[in-house]
Amino acid sequence: MVQKIFGIYNDELADCDLFIETGNDYIACWCKNKETKIVQAFELFSFIESEASDFADLFKQVSLYSRLLTTNFDKVFCIWGHGKSTCIPVQFDTEVLTASYMELMFAENGDEQFCKNVTGNIVNLAVLPSAALAEYRNHFTVSGNAHKYYQLLKGQQSTAPVNKLHIVFYNNHFIVVAYKEGLLQVIQTYPYRAPEDVLYQILNICNNCGMAVNETMIYASGLVDTASPLYQTLRSYLDHFSFEPVDKNLYAAEGFHEHPLHYFASFCQYDL
Repeated sequence: MVQKIFGIYNDELADCDLFIETGNDYIACWCKNKETKIVQAFELFSFIESEASDFADLFKQVSLYSRLLTTNFDKVFCIWGHGKSTCIPVQFDTEVLTASYMELMFAENGDEQFCKNVTGNIVNLAVLPSAALAEYRNHFTVSGNAHKYYQLLKGQQSTAPVNKLHIVFYNNHFIVVAYKEGLLQVIQTYPYRAPEDVLYQILNICNNCGMAVNETMIYASGLVDTASPLYQTLRSYLDHFSFEPVDKNLYAAEGFHEHPLHYFASFCQYDL
């Protein structure tokens, strides 16, 4: 059953671009003003992963409760939040090897469509889910495709030689992005059921990357509440745990400010 978690709107939806992020068990959509990049509206829907097997029917159900997916926008950008994505150094990227990389990593046979995006010296490759992409193309003029990893990398990279982790939380999984002295070490999606699952992966990544956890900055965003056992556990064990810095001026609708803004930062704050 589709559940609408958030529906936040401003009346100023004209002159906006629409962004749709699709994962295995959620769809998020938001619109930004083309010029100012201010976020005017946001919706988040959750569902059982098996419901996405018939994506056309799922999209129909979501659209019944969506204002954004039933509004006309000149440009629509699709962000893909599934796990079938990998990053490679730009010097090792060739058109000939793209299919080989994806077959090696995810056993894709080359029949799938891929998207490729470059930020800095990193190439992000991702499988495009054919049924979902076809459904979006039936309803919108899709101006671009990118994986969630690309969006995060583009927004998080800096030239500062620091050790840091960015953790993006969803209902049943989280993404970790680890940088050692400013260089990407890991970007990976993990399922979790208990706070200890998250803590274990953080400690394991820091250990494997040779980063002292008590000296590493750890920034969280997404669906984590300060009253939750997850938050309390991470605060107890991680010396430099904090929420992702948020630019309050980017969120125009009043409804955003009724909630902690880190809920929306991982979706809306990073541009494509």
